[in-house]
Amino acid sequence: MPEMSVNEWAAAYRALNRAEHEMLMRDLQSLSPQESILRYLRLCEFIARLSPNAREAFEEERSRHYQALEERMIKAARKSGYDLPD
Repeated sequence: MPEMSVNEWAAAYRALNRAEHEMLMRDLQSLSPQESILRYLRLCEFIARLSPNAREAFEEERSRHYQALEERMIKAARKSGYDLPD
């Protein structure tokens, strides 16, 4: 097998990723909502087994997301004239 330069390897890797992404997008369009959710839940279970602290990491990330969302919603409500308690 001939040696590849880093640029050649990176180009081949990008092409493979693009092809895989296109295949996944085609597959996702044919899934029912139920099958799509099941695949997502299986992925979550796999990640949880792969990393014992994955659930905690996701919970922290989700908590930060919802806190930021709540702050933006309160700011928007106050700008709209709603009087909210502190």
